[in-house]
Parts: sequence; structure tokens; C-alpha cells
Amino acid sequence: MVDLQRVVTAVCAGLVLASCGMLDGVPAEGDAETDRQSTTLADAIGYPPQSDAAGFARAALGTPLGKSDDFSVVQAEDLAHEDPEDPRARLVWRIHRDASEAGWRRTPEFDACYRVDFNHYGAVSAPGRVTCPADATPITPPPLPRRDIPQDYTPALEATLGALPGTPGEAEVRAALASGLPAPQVDPETDLAAIPPQVLVHVEGSDVGVALSASDYGSKACVLARRAGGAVRVWSLNWRDLGPLEKPCTPEAALASR
Repeated sequence: MVDLQRVVTAVCAGLVLASCGMLDGVPAEGDAETDRQSTTLADAIGYPPQSDAAGFARAALGTPLGKSDDFSVVQAEDLAHEDPEDPRARLVWRIHRDASEAGWRRTPEFDACYRVDFNHYGAVSAPGRVTCPADATPITPPPLPRRDIPQDYTPALEATLGALPGTPGEAEVRAALASGLPAPQVDPETDLAAIPPQVLVHVEGSDVGVALSASDYGSKACVLARRAGGAVRVWSLNWRDLGPLEKPCTPEAALASR
């Protein structure tokens, strides 16, 4: 005969184990839609790599979901790490849902919170539902100045190289670029002046090579230019060129591209 007391005890123990992801026996809020949104968001902000948790928070808040009133980042924590595979940052975000009705079905208002760790390559695993912190306050990381190569640099670079004398020295080329390239613009959203790209110059007789490079907290930009035989050419390297099989962003490479 089965011992009913033992069966009840075993079932209760199983329920306790099954509720390890709960707080006081209450499961973390969320539904299939907030699960999907969180997975999409984690994939979207995993690349380009961010240097810290604040960077991932900025990336999240810059997405369409992140800009909505229903979304907030409530925790951003830097994690000790040594290798690229090690988790380096942890985010907890909250997605709010108002109460809704569809026919006879009424969905109550809820807040769904998700936790996800990131390493150098992106999200370590899919975001997991967690109980929203009781004292959760939306986090707004401080803005950072832009680090890119504005579009108006290309015509300015072409005009500057075309106006150089026949056999300029490197210092002369640098001085011409300093006065010919546009000044950094102030971002109206952050009120911060952009950081100008790095300018590299190489001169071989009458030929001049120039490389402009910028790294916008993970994403890279490169513009190459040369004046060879009196002809000026300016072009950009795209994200494929600057990926794992990276082409050099150097003035020597600009001159070698005949």
C-alpha cells in the first residue's frame, strides 16, 4: 500500500524545486511577446561589442523598443572578466504592459523583467525572466560624444588634396587637412561636440595617401584617399572590409590601391 504521506512530501518537494525561479512562490511576469521582444533586443545590441554595461544600456535605449515609454533599463552591472568569452556586463530591463481586453478575455497590467549577460561576442544566453526589483529605477547612462566620419568629410578631403602643391611635404599636407576638413559638429541630442577622426598621412614624392579612421565604441569607419599622378580619389571601406578579415586603414594602403 502506498504511503500517502510520503507521496505528498515528494510532490511538495518537487514543487519547491520547480519554483526556484520564483519569489515567494510567484512566477516572474511576462508572456510570449515580451519573451520575443527581449530575445530580439539582446541579439540586436550584442554587436558591435560594448566596453561596459553602460554601453549595452545605451545600445538598448537606442532601439525602437528602448525608445518606447514601456521600456526601461533598471540594472546595468559590470562583471569581472579575463577572456572574451567571459561575461563582462549584465543588464536587467523592464517591459510594461497595460491591461487589455479582447472579447471575454481580460489581460491584467504587468511589468516583465529580463536579465541577460553579455560577453565580447554578444548575449551569453537568451534573456531570462526575473522578478522585477522592488526598488527598480530607470537608468539613463550619460551620453558620449560621437566618433564617426561625417559625410561632408569626403568632398572636403577631395578638394583639399586637389589643391595641394605639386610636391608637398607631410607637414604641409597635415596643415592643409587641418584647415580644409570640417570642424566637429555638436550633436543636438547630447549637446556634445563630436570627436574628429584620426588623420594619417603618407607622402611619396608628388603622391599623397590619407587615411581617416574612427571607432564609435565598437563600430569602425574608414575613409581612404590618394592623389597619384595628379588624380584624386576618395573612397570608404564598408563594414565587410572592416570585419574579421580587416583591410588596413592606412595611407600606405591608400597609395597601394592603384
